[in-house]
Amino acid sequence: MATPILTAIEQGIKDTIKAYYDVHGHNVRQIKSYGGDFDMQNPDEFAQVVSQFPAIWVTFKQAKPPSQVTNRRKAREYVFTVLVGASSQRVEETARQGAFDNTGKMLTVGSYQLIADVEAALNGSRLDLPIEPLEGGSITTLFNTRTQNQTVSVLAYDWIVTATTSSAADETDEPWLDVVAIDYILDEAHGYQAIARDINKLT
Repeated sequence: MATPILTAIEQGIKDTIKAYYDVHGHNVRQIKSYGGDFDMQNPDEFAQVVSQFPAIWVTFKQAKPPSQVTNRRKAREYVFTVLVGASSQRVEETARQGAFDNTGKMLTVGSYQLIADVEAALNGSRLDLPIEPLEGGSITTLFNTRTQNQTVSVLAYDWIVTATTSSAADETDEPWLDVVAIDYILDEAHGYQAIARDINKLT
């Protein structure tokens, strides 16, 4: 059974981000699918989630109706959201911008740097899938808040994924029927000769 397109894209996004950090250094503690991590009502449970920061989550957001490309192919636009979370025991600004020593070396990563990392990893990538290159969309703040001893910054970055599907019965692409030619032919006594033609354009 073929892997569902949503599953393949979500996993591809996680794998591509992980591969980026394998090359450029590990700034994050976890990269995973979002599973309601921020829906906690208990402050202690939320603090447990924050203890795993910096972290990145991936989740499916929405899909637009498919558009016809040819008579056998349809294109569909999917939107996936990458969430990034960073925290700091200092001021709220540090959770976003990170902390650096006097030489400029990063001591703790902020949510802004995580967003930059995600963009560097995903922008223009095809995730090793038969899709169009990824395009970055909106970046929004989910929340800036404080736990008992830490400030927290969580941002959301939408990514647009366009995939083209074809008929399962026949992968051969065929052109649209956009022109019809009508020949006017004489009878057998005249040798079935065409004496006129009408060209009707359907598009």
